[in-house]
Order: sequence, then structure tokens, then C-alpha cells
Amino acid sequence: QHYFIQSNLRMTSEVINGIEVTDYRQQAQLEQPPDTIEELRGYLNKLSEERDGIQKDIEHHSEVLRREKNVGMDGPLVDEEQFPRSDIDLVAVRTSRQQMICLTNDMRGVMERIEVALFKLHQISLSQLHPPSAPPQEGSIRTPAPTRPPFLVVRGVLPDSPAQNSGLQDEDQICQMGSLHKENFTNLGDVAEVVKLSVNKAVPVKVLRGGTPKTLALKPCSWHGRGVLGCNVVELDG
Repeated sequence: QHYFIQSNLRMTSEVINGIEVTDYRQQAQLEQPPDTIEELRGYLNKLSEERDGIQKDIEHHSEVLRREKNVGMDGPLVDEEQFPRSDIDLVAVRTSRQQMICLTNDMRGVMERIEVALFKLHQISLSQLHPPSAPPQEGSIRTPAPTRPPFLVVRGVLPDSPAQNSGLQDEDQICQMGSLHKENFTNLGDVAEVVKLSVNKAVPVKVLRGGTPKTLALKPCSWHGRGVLGCNVVELDG
């Protein structure tokens, strides 16, 4: 089964992992991923393996650039007299820089596919857990849908961090983060994917605090501390 169709040519530029990427490729639009939970989980596992392989290649080429005098993506390739540098392997540096750009584009595509698949898995899981009910009869009272069970817990919220600014507090129990919830959660890598895809975007987070449900808007972003959240998110025991 094919998951891509081509459409119009695109030329976009953005900064990903500190690399400015200009993409001249044909834009790939996602077809619908599989339609069953079992197939979706298998599809997500394959995408995760593809993501891990790309990340391994990125780390390899990053190591090459570090080994070559830590030249990175934008270090000079000529000396002060504008001659090619003799202290580094110019072919290896140019090759790794080009591969880093291509791999970063590939990583973005995989992450987009994962996001679409996770969202569909969430929709299917939701429809199975809460199938449409018959309209209430006159005089009856519709009860609200129950809160999803928590599966993550927040720890170590730092002052002035994106987590604190969103209203998250230590020991908040997360029931849903974007499209991620207990029924489609596999490991903490899922949380990392949601966070990466939500940088500089507000993602709804439903939490239980002292047994009371709350909905917050978490916006992962750069700040003066490490990471883009400023807190730890760990699996909830039990």
C-alpha cells in the first residue's frame, strides 16, 4: 500500500535542529493511513523504526562534522587567505553537510506521518470507547463523558518555564496530550514526538489535579533553561 501522492512543487525554508533547510522537492501529501487499530499500530512501529534509522544517520554525520575540527554546518571551509582548508577533509565535510540537510527533511516527513497516524489512532480509539448514543428522550439527562484515565505524571516544573507558564504543576496527572492518550500510548518516545511537532504551537493538555480535571494549553518553546518544556514527564505507575 502506498501512502503518498505528489502535488505542487514547493519551496519552503525553515530551521530544524539548528539547520536552515530549503526544500525544493515535490510536496508529498499523505494518503489515509490504515483503517484499523492493529494495522495503525504496525504502521506506527514501522515509522518509528524509520525515524530511528534516520536519527542514527544524523548522529553519524554529526560526529563526522565534530571530528573535522568541529566545523559544523556553517564553519568556514577556507583559510584566512581564502584557500581551501588543509586541516580538514573537505569532501567528508561537504558530504555530511548535504546528508544532514537531506536527513533533516526526511525526519520532518516521518514525523508528519507519525502525527497523522497518531491522530487517526486517537479518533478510532475514541469512537470505540464512546460510540454514538441514541438521542436522549424527553426529560432525560445527558451525563458528561468520563475523563480519560491518566497515564503520565508531571515532575520538576521549573520557574518561568513553558510548563509553568501553561499552568502545569508537579504531580499533575496527564490524561491526554494533543492526540496522545493512554489507549494509543506506547512509550515516552510518543511524548517526545508530540512535543517536537508542537514547538511554538499550543497543544491542549488534559490533566487531573487532586482528582479535578483541568484543560491547559501547553506551548513548547525555547526559553533560558534546557529543553522546550522545563519539566519532566514520566509514566504513571500502575
